[in-house]
Amino acid sequence: MAEDNINGNIYFIDTSSLVEIFRDPQSHLIDQIWEKVEELFSKGRMFSHRFVYDEITTDSKRPDILSKKITPLQAYFLPVSSEQAQLVSDIIRKFPALIDPENEKEQSAPWLIAEAILEQRQYSLFNPDKMVYIVSELNGSDLEGIFSISKSLGLGHLDLSGFYRLYNR
Repeated sequence: MAEDNINGNIYFIDTSSLVEIFRDPQSHLIDQIWEKVEELFSKGRMFSHRFVYDEITTDSKRPDILSKKITPLQAYFLPVSSEQAQLVSDIIRKFPALIDPENEKEQSAPWLIAEAILEQRQYSLFNPDKMVYIVSELNGSDLEGIFSISKSLGLGHLDLSGFYRLYNR
């Protein structure tokens, strides 16, 4: 994977994409892919949100492979901020179908989007030719999902296959 193809861009990765990486535990590419993901995290080019971390990790005595891989990267899963909370309120008001109001757990999508927006505002001041992307998997009804909302809010969006293609150019 050639790093210079995505040099300078920032990526916020969603639960769906992290899970997708490990969907086929027999894949010979997992270690190679995960190495690049870890590299982007360590270089401050990939982030996620604390609620994504909470969705993935478990207190189980037998955590799955993703939970084990994510735990050392906890610092790159950003905490809630008051600026995010203001944006989350606006995002949910504008895109109510993004969350399930019946779900008792906090849902990560609006928080991830809010953090990406805050990063894009700051980043675009000094790097106008660079982009902040949300990396998430599309689902069949994405009319009010992360993909559509990202685009309407001026963020880039990639699913894993698009992310791999960008990385492999």
